[in-house]
Amino acid sequence: MLKFSSKISSRERANAIGEFLSEKCLIRWTIEADAASGECYLCGYVEDEASGKSDFVRIKEECGGGEEPSVASIDATDWENAYKRFAKPWRCENLHWIPAFMEGEVDIPDGDVAVCIDPGMAFGSGSHETTRLCAKAMVMFKNLYEKTGDLGIKDCIDVGCGSGILGISAIKLGLAHVTFIDIDESALRISRENAEQNGLFPDQMDFAAGDLRISILGRQTDLLVANILTDVLVQNADLLVSSVRSGGLLCLSGILKKEKAEVVSIFGKLVKKKWESAMENFIEDGEWVALAYFRG
Repeated sequence: MLKFSSKISSRERANAIGEFLSEKCLIRWTIEADAASGECYLCGYVEDEASGKSDFVRIKEECGGGEEPSVASIDATDWENAYKRFAKPWRCENLHWIPAFMEGEVDIPDGDVAVCIDPGMAFGSGSHETTRLCAKAMVMFKNLYEKTGDLGIKDCIDVGCGSGILGISAIKLGLAHVTFIDIDESALRISRENAEQNGLFPDQMDFAAGDLRISILGRQTDLLVANILTDVLVQNADLLVSSVRSGGLLCLSGILKKEKAEVVSIFGKLVKKKWESAMENFIEDGEWVALAYFRG
């Protein structure tokens, strides 16, 4: 196995690349930080040099220039240990996210639910702040409808599904159906595999590949979770707001704190224009923020 390593010029750029890796479900690539110096590196753990170079060029083209990577041979166990350092169990109230290699090692209280994911790296496992923010919003939604007893007739759209962890969590929390949407066919394949491994049935899910506007146009849902790039959120703001039913929740993540004001301005105006009433919430984690809009 080979390890590609490229130094990243700034923490801000590292965040942007990390978000791209998550969105595109590039599961063998991650951001690693040197604990002593704080320097960040784009690292890939690949089987051969050709695939590593291809992935690196793709990331570089999408996310900007950077240092040419060093390439070193490593033992396969180094790969396993690398992602295990990033993928840790996480909990939000009664929802637990557990890396598959730890299944059976974590005690789950009676009545709680668990999602087991083996993404290969941190992104898609729930280790990234943007994914956790979405989970917190989903638990808020669950808590709201638990009191009325009709959560089991609600459905979800997971936009930019990656490993499928959010859509799977929606079903585990009690929703009836989820639609996984991603522009990357491999993300949908991984989502399907993870959903099946977590006990979801075929009639509880469907999959839509392609551009967001094509995949979601004409659909409406009770819970719409979009954990994608801020630029894509803004470009599709009208469509996203229009795709939430009355009584539903729109959760937007992948937003840096410095981008919050712009996104709030755009979505706030659209929500007021298109919805009868709305309640706005902000959830923060580190450098990231998620926006949650409940439609009245």
